[in-house]
Amino acid sequence: MSDFTPYLVSVEDMMRARDERVQVQNEMLAAAAAFPVPIALISFGMNIPGAVKQTPLIRNGFLFGKARIQELLKREGFSCLLTRELRRVSGDTWLCLVGAPPAAVKRLAVSLEDSEALARLFDIDVLDREGRKLSREDFALPPRRCLLCEEAAVVCARSRAHSVEALFSRCETLLREAFPRSASFFSALENHAALSLLDEVYAAPKPGLVDRIDSGAHADMKFEDFILSTAAISPFLREMALVSYQSCFTLPALPNTARKTEVALFPLLREIGKRAEHEMYAATGGVNTHKGAVFTLGLLSAGAGLLYAKTGRLNAEAILDEVQNLVGEPLKWELAELKAGEAGNAHGEAVLHRDGAGGVRSAAAKGFPVLRSVALPLLRQYEAEGQAAEASALNVLLHLILHVSDTNVLYRGGKDALLTLRADCRNILSHGGAFTSKGTALLSELKETCKQRNVSPGGAADLLSAALFLLRIEKIFR
Repeated sequence: MSDFTPYLVSVEDMMRARDERVQVQNEMLAAAAAFPVPIALISFGMNIPGAVKQTPLIRNGFLFGKARIQELLKREGFSCLLTRELRRVSGDTWLCLVGAPPAAVKRLAVSLEDSEALARLFDIDVLDREGRKLSREDFALPPRRCLLCEEAAVVCARSRAHSVEALFSRCETLLREAFPRSASFFSALENHAALSLLDEVYAAPKPGLVDRIDSGAHADMKFEDFILSTAAISPFLREMALVSYQSCFTLPALPNTARKTEVALFPLLREIGKRAEHEMYAATGGVNTHKGAVFTLGLLSAGAGLLYAKTGRLNAEAILDEVQNLVGEPLKWELAELKAGEAGNAHGEAVLHRDGAGGVRSAAAKGFPVLRSVALPLLRQYEAEGQAAEASALNVLLHLILHVSDTNVLYRGGKDALLTLRADCRNILSHGGAFTSKGTALLSELKETCKQRNVSPGGAADLLSAALFLLRIEKIFR
């Protein structure tokens, strides 16, 4: 049903889910005492036969159904007094305490359930203030129809007229028709991460960086190394998205403890990142082509997985919010410990001690603000203007160099090298950058100059890949 292996729920899983749902229902009905208006409680989930209850397709169906219920309640002028959402591997549940007569809410629920083919998968229970579940029979309404025939669903269920496999296949068809991209979310994310990395290394001419023309200021690297490295690390970016997505369905029931669980996800992502680095070095013969990109795109992939699980859609800025929530606190603690301790072997740690620049860790802890304020707006602007993609990427790179305290440049040449590089970039941009022949000629000159200075803005290059990646997946899953 999806491009990942789904969890098969057990009877025990379903029993625990039922008990949790009943407990929350009782808590919300108890809270109803504070409201003197007529009260109904909606309990909404997906009606999926078989042992698979949670996939991106099913989740998107649930989110669509929840949104449709909210739209209908708003249209009728019914107030949502209190809501809770339970995200579980055993299936999602949305509970809503509605300020309206239960009979009116039930009729509204039935009208939605019978409105279209996809809504046949919606399971909308309505309870009154005493916790009694209203039925269609209470209102002399016809029973729900079977997914596969015109018989009443309850009759087919009792007689086992259809196999679970046939029923599940019908559910899959309905969901794929409604959400054609959702089933391939993780594959698409991996592919677009790879394409973004390749677009960055291909773009030329770049100052001091490896590109399709030459190796820049990197005598130990070749263009081909980046091709091999991209293929090696991309599956791990997909894995980070998948682990993060799945974590959303094992969060504790209490909302105030969910934050701690998300923070606990970071160490798991780091272990995946270490495996990605190992495969990178194996593919390139020991050359560090993408260590920074593994960290940056890995966190963005994780943020995308979290956001897609929660909302069923992606927005670049919202992904950055997820990243900041995920790693903000642990990375701030880590930076403080690194600054107080001895300098490590990594370039970023050495620069932290010498120049005080926090590098990619500091940027990630803040949700990569330069992506939000510089790279993403520029890429969107250039696309709206119809500018060529490669020239747009080069100009964004120049702007990133102006705004990033690039630890690669600082490590190789110190603050003077960074200030000189920024002055050169400003001059190129003043002549139109890669959008003009004059700017492109100056960019080619700077490429040679950076080789002589042994300066390479690798941190800015990683951020360019990140911005390209965010816009790619936003367009597909917005």
